[in-house]
Amino acid sequence: MTQEQRDGLNDAALALTEPIIEELLKDISRRIKKAGAITDTAEYEIYRAQALGESKTALTEAIAHQLEISEEVIDTLLDYVVDNSARFEDSEYLKQLSEGYAEVMKTRTAEQLKNLWATAPDGKTVPIQDAYAKALDFAFRQTATGALDLNTAIRRAVGPLAKRGLRTIEQKNGRSVGIEYACRRYLMDQMGQLDNAIQQQNHDRLGCDGWEISAHAACAPDHEPIQGRQFTDEEFEALNASLQRPIGRLNCRHVADPVLIGVDTPVYSDEELTQMVADNEKGVTYNGKHYTLYGAGQEQAAIENAIRQMRRQVLCDEESGSDDLQKHQIRLRVLQSEYSRFCRATGRRTRTERLYTAGFGRSQASKAVWAYRKKSEMYADELIKVHEVTQESIDNIPTIKLEGMTPQQAENLREAHKTLLSALKGKSAGMEVGASFAQDCIVRPNDVIIGKTEGYVRLRTHTDSIGTMHTHPTGTPFSIDDVSAFLMDEKLQLATVVGNDGSVFVLRKKQDYDAASVIHLWGQLEKEMPDWKSSAEKLLAIRRRFLKEMGAYGFEYQEFRAQRR
Repeated sequence: MTQEQRDGLNDAALALTEPIIEELLKDISRRIKKAGAITDTAEYEIYRAQALGESKTALTEAIAHQLEISEEVIDTLLDYVVDNSARFEDSEYLKQLSEGYAEVMKTRTAEQLKNLWATAPDGKTVPIQDAYAKALDFAFRQTATGALDLNTAIRRAVGPLAKRGLRTIEQKNGRSVGIEYACRRYLMDQMGQLDNAIQQQNHDRLGCDGWEISAHAACAPDHEPIQGRQFTDEEFEALNASLQRPIGRLNCRHVADPVLIGVDTPVYSDEELTQMVADNEKGVTYNGKHYTLYGAGQEQAAIENAIRQMRRQVLCDEESGSDDLQKHQIRLRVLQSEYSRFCRATGRRTRTERLYTAGFGRSQASKAVWAYRKKSEMYADELIKVHEVTQESIDNIPTIKLEGMTPQQAENLREAHKTLLSALKGKSAGMEVGASFAQDCIVRPNDVIIGKTEGYVRLRTHTDSIGTMHTHPTGTPFSIDDVSAFLMDEKLQLATVVGNDGSVFVLRKKQDYDAASVIHLWGQLEKEMPDWKSSAEKLLAIRRRFLKEMGAYGFEYQEFRAQRR
């Protein structure tokens, strides 16, 4: 197999294990919510016994179902390995070899999926049924004694599970690792050994006396000095024994092909291998930080893992009815946006197959930001005066002059703002309208979307959209909801708000904007100004401070007041 083919196999374990993890998290979230709501000890003991029995049955069924799928996947993977490794000829030996590996892999994979451990509320890794029991006990005990409210108890009981997933115990040192990692490593080890065994057969049959290690860009530091080189049989055996990650093992992307030393010319010249090293070191720079090409790959994997963890948390929140649902949905969208920007800026392919989480579909993703509306700001918004749209306010809309914008674009943008306010004539004073626009900044009357309820309009963007605009009846700046929607849509570069009084507010992304830091900034401001919802003045103060301080993270914010003409 080539390293590219090995890359294609690398996500098999995720597909095998993720459905079980999600089934557990949803099940335990539902049960913990019920446990935390029970106040009578006797009633709880009955519920606990029933819940643990039901959960064990449900989990056993989920594992059994997944093991059937696992066998099919393993058979397919083995066929793929043999087909792509047996380059010279087929033989009965290869068939026996692959059948032997199939039996070993199915047995070991089944053992790993059945030997599930999890993290309890106290942070200790315990067998899965013990984790269930401890989480239920924690939620009941904390709420029954009044130590914690129901939502906090649920969050603390489920949190460790959502964050760390299911675990398996490493027998040699007793530490626990994620079940996805353990299965993936095991599968890739076995696939690599099968590939190596086939290559050894080819080596012996052809009378070869050495090996050539493949080479690829973005190589890990420990393999970079040896990739692309040829070694005699003795040298290769000694080398592989000395490596912490032997060639063809432990997720290694390298393969070793049999060669005749002194006869077969290496695939890559010394100059080409030197250039690979230089290109790797040159790497890429993102948000001011330098990454080797290998390091960029590791960072991409870290973001992918964070997305999977946050998706699990969203599933838990949905099942338990957590108040943190919207917050975690927004964080998920931020991570997804950051992932797309990182891959685009560093020239890496997005790996959607690694972002998939069983049980997490489009319905969960689409709810992420919009459900946040009115949750945070509606109370103070109601205290702010609503302006009527007049012809004077339409005529007084200012021309926006931004760096890099042509005079024609600026004029088109002003006309678009006038189109929005004109669409509000004759409608309720609290109604909002909006539109998206392309590079030309043109918005026509039939492009305008009218909100279905007062104080809110849901905007639609298109493939060529570079910005959005909408109205604020109060003539106030962007809300946190507005900022969130702008952050999450990576193709948007510009957002504007038009007040019913003709004022215009502008928010623009710069090249190296940092969405994650902006969300963190909002959290910090909420802590500093905990009573920001109590009055219109405090609401506007935190909004303006937030928008101004976003400038430190790659955003440009400006206000343009209505101009009498």
